[in-house]
Amino acid sequence: MVNTEWFSIRTLTLPATAIALLAAFCIVWLVLRMQFSKKWSGVYADAIFTFLIVWKFSLIITDFKAVLAQPFALVYFNGGTLGVYLGATTVLIQLLWKRQKLQFDAEGVSASVWAIILTQSIYQWFVVLLNDNPINSEVITLLVLSILTLFILWKITAHKRVLIIYTVGYLIVATLQPQGLWQPAVVVSVILLMLGLGIQQVGGKK
Repeated sequence: MVNTEWFSIRTLTLPATAIALLAAFCIVWLVLRMQFSKKWSGVYADAIFTFLIVWKFSLIITDFKAVLAQPFALVYFNGGTLGVYLGATTVLIQLLWKRQKLQFDAEGVSASVWAIILTQSIYQWFVVLLNDNPINSEVITLLVLSILTLFILWKITAHKRVLIIYTVGYLIVATLQPQGLWQPAVVVSVILLMLGLGIQQVGGKK
């Protein structure tokens, strides 16, 4: 989806996509806190913190001259698309690196699948609601991801299959959006698929 709206919070102006992402993080954390043991909502919170820090400070990489000239740029700006990729990749590496310490048991694997799917779906729902894109792509995104998410989380128990089915469905929906497959959310979706499969390998789940 294309970002068409911006929101001001005092002196800070954020794109609707950033608001959607923060809202998704909060809601998914709450769902995990209610659905699973406290440990896994904590793991999710740590991953989100890592993503936000890397995304925010990746501005040093993407526009070092601007940061050097005006350090306060780090407060108002972020690393953009490259920052999103770096943040998601860092989370992938971090969780797989700490996989033995975290001990992803059956509950942990289920929590990771819920987190991966819900974060993407809720983010897309908010992006649709907060922006003004072609009505047909918005309706298709809402309907397909809603049905797919509900069906997968409550009907399918094979986690590997769940992630593959969701990612394929997500990619199909993306092709019907204004930017098609050439959008950061698609790359992040593939990274999250890799993360989910990696966690399942550790947890010994099918």
